[in-house]
Amino acid sequence: MSVTVTRTQRRSLLAFAALVVLVAAIALNASERDSLTGGGRTGSERELPTAEFALFEGGEAAFADFEGQPLVVNFWASWCPACVHELPEFQEVHERVGDDVTFIGVANRDPRQASEALAREVGLTYTLADDPDGDLFRSLDLIAMPSTLFISPDGEVQEVFAGQLTGEALQERVDRLRERS
Repeated sequence: MSVTVTRTQRRSLLAFAALVVLVAAIALNASERDSLTGGGRTGSERELPTAEFALFEGGEAAFADFEGQPLVVNFWASWCPACVHELPEFQEVHERVGDDVTFIGVANRDPRQASEALAREVGLTYTLADDPDGDLFRSLDLIAMPSTLFISPDGEVQEVFAGQLTGEALQERVDRLRERS
């Protein structure tokens, strides 16, 4: 028995096959991304750079300057919708934990005026730094915006999270970081 397939049916089958391949690729990418970022990476997989970075308030700092206390480093930019959305949550968690954990917000490849304006608008009160060319971001092998590092008091990267964090997810990670300290 022979089956005849019309041109329209062939196009429909090809479109369906392309859709299946696209969905599979998206699912694979999400699975790989989640395995790399959702669960975090341990400090043995990342080392903090020793280079200094510019602070919004003036002067420079290095990660070593913050040793002795848990540290949360969030890379953000005014041009990044997910970053803009999560910044108020970072401020709220920072206010809740107070001086128990140091927060540093790093404006990545963002015009200084735009990042300062957003910081004022959101009311960010924690330490802010500038990475105008993305050198610090690249030196940490980060792959997405926003990205957040959770660093132990001895300077070991405990986790790297790529993507937007809710206040609840951020608080959970900060609590775990404090427990390990």
